[in-house]
Amino acid sequence: MSSEPGGGLSLGQHEASLRQAGMSGRTEPKPEPHPGVAGLAIACMGLVLALVLDRLGVLRSVDRSIGSWVQGFGLDGDLRGLDPWMAWTWAMLMTVGLCQAVLHVRRAWRRMILIMGALVLTVSWIPILALAAIEPMVSGSLIALLWGGVGSLIYAQRHREPD
Repeated sequence: MSSEPGGGLSLGQHEASLRQAGMSGRTEPKPEPHPGVAGLAIACMGLVLALVLDRLGVLRSVDRSIGSWVQGFGLDGDLRGLDPWMAWTWAMLMTVGLCQAVLHVRRAWRRMILIMGALVLTVSWIPILALAAIEPMVSGSLIALLWGGVGSLIYAQRHREPD
């Protein structure tokens, strides 16, 4: 202990104990971002997650429940199936685009607007596809977008903002 009146450690001793423990009293600067590579990696993780959930059958049940909800709109006729390549192309383009946009934009509120806009745009396809008598398959896109958006937000928060 020190000879100070409070009986605590002196400032020099406190800094020395922090250095010994591997902690400095100041925060390290945020690392340099690599938005192109990071955006692709995060988007790929979101798409792989959505693809695995699709192959496990989780997304089919969600899409069927959305389809039965759409049937309650009162539109005549049966819903045709949407080609899976169309839904996955939409998911890929939107997820990669969202991740790149989030990582190349400054300020957290702008990033949130981009993520919310992409999610709303994808959800808005449900009534459009219902009017075209096509069964909406949007759950894979929503999972990939949500994962990509959250992952990009976390990455952007932990790295320096772009210039």
